Amino acid sequence: MRIVQRAAVVLLIIALGTWLFYIGREHQIFLDNKSITRGEQSFKAFEQVNISVNNGNKIELLARDRDMATAVGPAFMLRVEILDSLGGDVAKVIEVEIRPEFNRDMLINIPLLAAGRSDFILPAP
Repeated sequence: MRIVQRAAVVLLIIALGTWLFYIGREHQIFLDNKSITRGEQSFKAFEQVNISVNNGNKIELLARDRDMATAVGPAFMLRVEILDSLGGDVAKVIEVEIRPEFNRDMLINIPLLAAGRSDFILPAP
């Protein structure tokens, strides 16, 4: 009986450690505003986009720019504001929740995301 209790406690500690690892994991998110070609279709970079992760500070990306943000936890909200010109008005807003699973690093291509493609998450550089 004592062995069963000890085994249960050990399994509980392992499960708790795994859960804490999962909810406390930090993810590096590379934000990419570069033109890309998928198959026969080309997706052009935007002149200017403003991006925020989990309603944090806005990251301004011009065409052919790449920047990095971090997020902690099993999911994060990505808000992309596409401007109609440099310093212009917001033409389109995209909000998406991303669940990166156990991946630590990821690259998000903004033109693919704006086009509604499901393959906008690319391997990290």
